[in-house]
Amino acid sequence: MLSSKEMEDMGRAIEQIGAAKACITGPIIKETKRIVLENGLDAAELYASQLAGTDENIELLRIIKIFRKNNLSEKAIAQVLDNIDVIESGKW
Repeated sequence: MLSSKEMEDMGRAIEQIGAAKACITGPIIKETKRIVLENGLDAAELYASQLAGTDENIELLRIIKIFRKNNLSEKAIAQVLDNIDVIESGKW
């Protein structure tokens, strides 16, 4: 369970991610979540940079920057990634 502070931080991050026409595929989201939980956000950023030249790379790096800016825990990041399609659809 996330603390109230973590929930506030996560809420700000979700708001900043906002509705967008993301093109991050399910496998990329799943792999990013696994990397965050096992190795942290720095490793996830490295993974995203390996997708260079793709729209997924640009969007994933933008989202990772938002996670950093809001100091999200790995657990909070995993929850946001689980719901990224809904968040970016604007139906959150």
